Amino acid sequence: MSLNLKVTTIMNRDIAAVDADSTVEEAARVMASRNIGAIAVKRGGEIVGIMTERDVLKRVVAAGRDPRTTRVEEVMSSPPISVDSNATVGEAVDLMNRRGIRRVFVREGGRIVGIFTQRDVLALMRVCLYCLGEIIRTPGAPSSGLIGCRCGALYHADCARTVVYCIDCGSKLVELVEYTSPEDTMAAD
Repeated sequence: MSLNLKVTTIMNRDIAAVDADSTVEEAARVMASRNIGAIAVKRGGEIVGIMTERDVLKRVVAAGRDPRTTRVEEVMSSPPISVDSNATVGEAVDLMNRRGIRRVFVREGGRIVGIFTQRDVLALMRVCLYCLGEIIRTPGAPSSGLIGCRCGALYHADCARTVVYCIDCGSKLVELVEYTSPEDTMAAD
């Protein structure tokens, strides 16, 4: 994985957001429907903070607050932490590590244009679920030689033709099966 890639090559430009006056329950419903762990918080069309699952757990549930009446602005983290659009993946990861956070916004000319998360980094470096060999995926490059399962698991194409069914969920990966030759399975004398 190249930490020298620009953060803009793998960030997500589709930022889920709610208004600061929304209730925590409303925001949590959006997060659940989009299967995300954080949501941007806007006031007057501008992102002013972020509310994460951790914020909900610590500042609402553990504090005994009612998510139906608690406003997002009361529990969000603010101001939003961001990196410049010219930053590299390595610089963004370093900032997240130093600040103990899992996501940063990406700004361009003072405006937030995307969000970069730990999940984005993990998606760059994956392992084949069969051989555990590294799978390197470069954004924008063709993914020939890889087979992805509907559950998200990745396999080298040769490994998928050997294993046939996903080790994680059991879904069929390929129609063409490669059987090992007898001499590959027999011990040498």
